[in-house]
Amino acid sequence: MRRPSARHLASIVSACAAAALFSATASAQTAAQLVQASNGYADMCKRSVNMPTGESDLKGNPKLDDYCKCFADKFLERALKSQSAANQTPLQESLNQEMEMRQSCRAKYNLPAVKK
Repeated sequence: MRRPSARHLASIVSACAAAALFSATASAQTAAQLVQASNGYADMCKRSVNMPTGESDLKGNPKLDDYCKCFADKFLERALKSQSAANQTPLQESLNQEMEMRQSCRAKYNLPAVKK
C-alpha cells in the first residue's frame, strides 16, 4: 500500500475538522449557525498557514483573511449540498473540488496558484 502524501493527509485532517464543524449545522441551519460555521472554516484556513501543505505561502499576506473567507464560503456551500446521501462525493473528487475552490479564491485576490 502506498504511503499517503502530506497534501493528502492535510486534506483528510481538513475534511475531519470540517465534518466536526458541519455536524453542528446539520440539524438546524439558522443563519447564525451558518455564519458561525463559515467563520470556523475561515479560522481553519488561517491556521493552515502553519502547515507545509496548507496555505503556508500566504503567511503574512494582507489578503489572507479575504482569501480564507472566500474559501470558507465555498467550502460551506459544498458541505451543505452534500448533506443528502444522494450527493455523497468520492474522496478524490472531493479533494479535486477543494483544490478548485482554493485556486478560484486565489485567482479572485490575485494570489499565486497552489503548487501541485
